[in-house]
Amino acid sequence: MAERKKKNRRSVSIFLDLCVVLLLGTACFSGWKLYRGLHEYSASASAYEQIRHDTVTKKSESSETEEVYIDFEALKEICPDIGGWISLKDSAIDYPFVYAPDNSFYLTHLFSGEYNKSGAVFVDAGNSRDFADRVTVLYAHHMKNGTMFADVENYKDPAYYTSHREFDIYTEEGNYKLYPLAGYVTNGSQNYVRFEFADDADFCAYVQGFIDRSDFVSAETFTADDKIVMLSTCSYDVADGRYVLIGKLHEIRSDYGRK
Repeated sequence: MAERKKKNRRSVSIFLDLCVVLLLGTACFSGWKLYRGLHEYSASASAYEQIRHDTVTKKSESSETEEVYIDFEALKEICPDIGGWISLKDSAIDYPFVYAPDNSFYLTHLFSGEYNKSGAVFVDAGNSRDFADRVTVLYAHHMKNGTMFADVENYKDPAYYTSHREFDIYTEEGNYKLYPLAGYVTNGSQNYVRFEFADDADFCAYVQGFIDRSDFVSAETFTADDKIVMLSTCSYDVADGRYVLIGKLHEIRSDYGRK
């Protein structure tokens, strides 16, 4: 009987030791994943801040106006896929965007081509260049540290629209203002991206569908002649969620914002 109790105590001891080892292993793995995630956040933020420092010049003409100049030659040396630059005042959105041959590479690679899960802002591979299509789609991650397109989902709050009524987009060919029309939460299976339309009425009905679901009421109107730019990012509100924001594109001075 004593020998059996001794064996049982030994078995319990071995079991507890294994539990401790498993718990330590799990803790170490979780700690490593946390470290890796924080390191990627930091590396991404540093990389994009360096690109801004090296290629963007801002000149304040007054307390209300600021001119921005983009060195596209320098950007092309970093990334030949450069398409332009998008920014939203008083937000974290201030990034170059790229034209890529597919919709996967820049999900996990920075503008510089370095592997990083923060990715880059990129134009849908189904789009033509230079906003030639009726609808052009820009994708970027909604990073939990507030970077990339995380601020796009702020348009769920109508008050955010009130203070963020225009984006700036700079390209080599010309520069634009993007005026938000609508934004709402959907999911990846809803086929919310379209490039082809039967006619003007079909296009207008497509845009109106976004406006009817919008979290905010835009002060802007649109016509069949307007070009639409969609910003698409993840939303954590629903399974496979997306937040989509559409705006109409308005070209400004062709020489503005270029170096």
